[in-house]
Amino acid sequence: MTEPDSAPTPSDSTGSGKLGRPPRFVVLVALAVVAVAAGWSAVWYFGTQKADAMITAWLADEAARGRTYACGERSVGGYPFRVEVRCTEPSVDIADAKPHVRASASGFRAVAQVWNLTHVIYEIDGPVRIEGGNKRRPAFAVDTDWDLLQGSLRAPGGQIARGDLAITGFTAMPDPAVGGPGGGATVTASRVGIHGRKADTAPDAHDVDIAVDTIDLVVTPDGMGPSDAVDLSFVGRLGALPYPPPRDPEAFLAAWRANGGSVEVGKLSATQGETELRAEGTLTPDGAGRPEGSVTIKLAGPDLTTPGSAGAFGGLAPVMALALRLAGRPDDIEGRTAVSGTIEMRDGKVFLGPMPIAELPKIF
Repeated sequence: MTEPDSAPTPSDSTGSGKLGRPPRFVVLVALAVVAVAAGWSAVWYFGTQKADAMITAWLADEAARGRTYACGERSVGGYPFRVEVRCTEPSVDIADAKPHVRASASGFRAVAQVWNLTHVIYEIDGPVRIEGGNKRRPAFAVDTDWDLLQGSLRAPGGQIARGDLAITGFTAMPDPAVGGPGGGATVTASRVGIHGRKADTAPDAHDVDIAVDTIDLVVTPDGMGPSDAVDLSFVGRLGALPYPPPRDPEAFLAAWRANGGSVEVGKLSATQGETELRAEGTLTPDGAGRPEGSVTIKLAGPDLTTPGSAGAFGGLAPVMALALRLAGRPDDIEGRTAVSGTIEMRDGKVFLGPMPIAELPKIF
C-alpha cells in the first residue's frame, strides 16, 4: 500500500513573486503630480528669466542716463515660490547728480513672489559709504550702518506706487578725513521708518503722501556732547513733484516751484525730554531753496515756565516759548498746559508776529 502524496504543488503556493498592476487612479495621480511640478518649474524658470531681463534692461537704461549700478556677483534663485536676487558688494555711481554721488554697501537682497514681480521686498547690509564730489578728492563722505534695513516697493505698471523703509540701530557719521573736523554731526536712532505712496489725486498729478517717524534720534555736532534723544513723527503730503525728477537739486527746485509744489504738514510731533512740539500748516519752496508759508505750532514743557531751563531742540524751544508767551495764546497738548501761535516763514527767517525768531537754512 502506498502513502497518499500530501506535498503541496506549485499551484498551491500563496506567493508567486509577482506584483499586480497598480490601480489606475494611482497612476493618474502620480502623472498629475509630475505634470504640475514640471509646469510650475517652467513657470518659476520663466519668472526668473523675466526678472533677470527686467533688471538687465533697467540697469542699461540707468547707465545710459549716467547712473551705474554694479555687483561684485549677482545671482537669481528662490525656487519654488519666490524669485530672489542677491548682490554682493553693491555700488552705485550717479554721475548726473550734482554733486556727483557714489555709494557702496556690503550686500543687497531682494525677493518677490513668482506670480507678483511688481511687489519687491529688499534688505541692504551695512556698512554703507556715501561720497560726493570728485572721486579723487570728494567734497564729503558719510559712513552709515545699522542693525537691520528692510524695505518694500510696489510698482504696478512699472511705476512705483508705494515704498516703505524700516531701519533699526541706525548710525551716520561724517568722515573727518574728507570733510575735515567740525564740519558735520553724528546721527543715531534706535528706529527710523519712512513710508510713501502716490496720493489719491488726479491720475496725471504727482503728489506723494509721506509718513516719517524716528525713535531716540540723537544729533551730535562735531566737538560737542550728544543732545537728548528726540522722538519725531511727521505725516503730510509732497505736492506737485516734478516727474521724472531732475537729479540736480537746483533744477528740481525750479521745476517743483514751477509746478506749484508744496509741503502739507498734516501733523508734526516732536518730543525731547519733557518738551513737546506740535505743528501743522503748508509750506512752499522759495527761489533760494528755503521754505516759506505759515505753520500753527503748539509748545509744552519746562521752557514755557522757565525759558532756557531745558534748552530743547537745539535751543530753539526757549526762543519759541518766549515769543509764544508774548504773541501766542493759551492752549493744551493732550491735557498738558501749552501755548500756541502761527509762525510765518519768509525771506529766510521765521517770524512769530512781527518778531523774527530764527534763520532758515537752505534745503537745497
